[in-house]
Amino acid sequence: MDINCKLVYLISVILVGSGCLFGIFKQMKDGFGEFNTKVYGITIIAILISVLALSDIDSSKLSPAYGILGAIAGYLFGLKKQ
Repeated sequence: MDINCKLVYLISVILVGSGCLFGIFKQMKDGFGEFNTKVYGITIIAILISVLALSDIDSSKLSPAYGILGAIAGYLFGLKKQ
């Protein structure tokens, strides 16, 4: 893929992700509770995975990063209200 095309995709992902985070921030007016933290965390993980997928880094070097982000996402999905 051409470098200019990847740059456009990367900027698009960052803009859409920032828009999503801004929309979440505007909808949640109660501050950072347990549910809000889960929503922010999962959204940030989705943005980071998209950015990593568009990067030029070799896939064998990205596997540990995907594993760590997956573990964090699993932790966030597994949190239950006490």
